[in-house]
Amino acid sequence: MKKHAKKWALFTLRWGIAVVGIWFVLQNITWRDSVLIQNPATGRPMPARVVGPLDESQASFRIIDPLTQAERDIPRSDLLVRPGLDVDKAIIHRPGQPDETMELLALRVRPGEDRHQWPVIVGPLRTIWERYFNTAPSRKAEEITFSQIDGHHPTPVAYPLIEPSIGRIIRDANGWYLLLAVVVFPITFILVSARWAMLLRVLGIQISNSRTFVLTMVGLFYNNFLPGSTGGDLVKALYASKNTPKRTQVILSVLIDRIIGLLALVILGGTMAAIHWEIPQCKKIAIASAAIMAMVTLGLVVFYNPTLRRVTGLNMILKRLPMQKQVNNAVEAMELYGNRPGLVATALIMSFPVHMTCIVSAIFAGKAFGLPLDPKYYWVAVPVIVLSGAVPISPQGAGVMEYFAILLTKRQGCTVTHAVLLTMSIRLVQMLWNLTGAFFVFRGGYAAPKEPVAAVEAAALDA
Repeated sequence: MKKHAKKWALFTLRWGIAVVGIWFVLQNITWRDSVLIQNPATGRPMPARVVGPLDESQASFRIIDPLTQAERDIPRSDLLVRPGLDVDKAIIHRPGQPDETMELLALRVRPGEDRHQWPVIVGPLRTIWERYFNTAPSRKAEEITFSQIDGHHPTPVAYPLIEPSIGRIIRDANGWYLLLAVVVFPITFILVSARWAMLLRVLGIQISNSRTFVLTMVGLFYNNFLPGSTGGDLVKALYASKNTPKRTQVILSVLIDRIIGLLALVILGGTMAAIHWEIPQCKKIAIASAAIMAMVTLGLVVFYNPTLRRVTGLNMILKRLPMQKQVNNAVEAMELYGNRPGLVATALIMSFPVHMTCIVSAIFAGKAFGLPLDPKYYWVAVPVIVLSGAVPISPQGAGVMEYFAILLTKRQGCTVTHAVLLTMSIRLVQMLWNLTGAFFVFRGGYAAPKEPVAAVEAAALDA
């Protein structure tokens, strides 16, 4: 009964996170070309649909007032724009009043390119309840100058005055860049398949390159329908284990293959983030990446040092685990990998072109949709976005990838719609090529063991 309840609790948690994430995305996507205006009751910014010309330099804009649903003209000087600062809140100094931490909501549009000269709209901090239901505090927002903000004054990102709708961005997309985003991707399948075949051979599992490629494609096909972007690994391990009596080792090889790929992603993203240390988000990513690699290194040192394994109690823990036969097989397999550090390093190096291809594909997609991102920043953001999608929470990381994309790109001038299109392009390109695995799924025969291989390995085990 407890197991059943735990299963449903985990299911509810996963899909709850996915639903909340998707709901947040749908609430914040710009479905119509819009501008920000000030709500007269709360003083906070609210979107208004633009129905007139879409020229940002014009003196006035024709909008549909969100409160009255009537068309009216609004002067440029009454528009607001997202602040584009590296903080969402700050301590505000106000004459005759105590300092207060407030939300930085928007900038009021003024002539000139220097947005430091534009007034800042700030409001009292909202509770979690108010944020969730997008309601305003009882006290109105107010207008201040940049000089009243405590601390450094970073240059605001030049957010567009007119936020383009998702339909307009897609209609205006560059088809050639989209095509390039798709056609560069297949090389990843060849490299991933070759990497796994190499890891299998270290364990004495003789599965041909062609079969590892087929099993890889089958696993990728099922990735489209299972939680996260790694669910297909379970399917791949299941069918691969039917090709050999070394089933525990096969499952471990798939796990090690995935871990190596993820570590390469962490190294790549962390290194590029360190290069952009001056950007607060990059600084956090670099520190997190370094912490992950430090923990992995420490774990490997403990595992492969007999004295440390004994002192830390790891040996005792391993001996008390259930399914001791499988545990011993897994430990033996790990020791085989430890005896071949050069091969493991080669597998790690092979992972970098895989991730680099994904990033290049994302750059082409970003250019197609007109994202205002520096090409170098993709090398920081995309690894984190892809890594978040690998967590088995929702199918293809729905809602989770979008959250991290919004978090990482909003300081670079991207709207929520831009961030969503970036994640959708990463996801859809991968899903499109994953679907080619349907050819091998419907053809069948990939799970049938090769008797000569199985016989040889069985004889080796008996010996």
